[in-house]
Amino acid sequence: MLKTSLDLDKNIALLQASPFFSKVKLEVIEDMLKDFTLITVKKSVTFDSNMNMEYFHIILKGRLRLMQVDPNTGRSITLFLLHEGDGFDIFPLLDGKEHIVQPVAVDDMLVLRASLEKVRDWISIYPDFNAAFLPYIGNRLRELESFGKSIVFHDTLTRLANLILKFTIQEKDEIDECYPVKLINDLSHEALAELIGTSRSVLST
Repeated sequence: MLKTSLDLDKNIALLQASPFFSKVKLEVIEDMLKDFTLITVKKSVTFDSNMNMEYFHIILKGRLRLMQVDPNTGRSITLFLLHEGDGFDIFPLLDGKEHIVQPVAVDDMLVLRASLEKVRDWISIYPDFNAAFLPYIGNRLRELESFGKSIVFHDTLTRLANLILKFTIQEKDEIDECYPVKLINDLSHEALAELIGTSRSVLST
């Protein structure tokens, strides 16, 4: 991971597209950016999970898989596929407790990070920033609930179909006359399998 300089105007525009900052005033975002550090992360790099106890991250560019790995079997599952505008890790920010996950960069990434203490201050100080957190957390919880139900009630084919539908753009491509799939369109069979709680061999079949 490399620290890099902040391009103020460019990163403000990226932040305003994030659900955390879409309703936050420009002058507030400019003030908050002073406490962010911009880092670049290469594709396939795994973040140091200990950083989750120190920093909160906002993704400006690229995708990230938030994964759980069974230390006994080596099997892994992707809890969330995060992308531009998403934040991680929410759990240590809320309760201050360790969250054992593996954040893995799917692409070359551009990420802003700030200390958990500073982000907690922002939640207290800035009402608009605070108000954005509850719906975001609610969406994450709904995703986990939906994932849990799907694992229990649906077979692999249904889970895969639901995953594709989730990431399908609702507007038809005028040239190809199809509904494009975003975010998961270039993932490997193994990565797709980890998103629906199965193995690569079962998914491929």
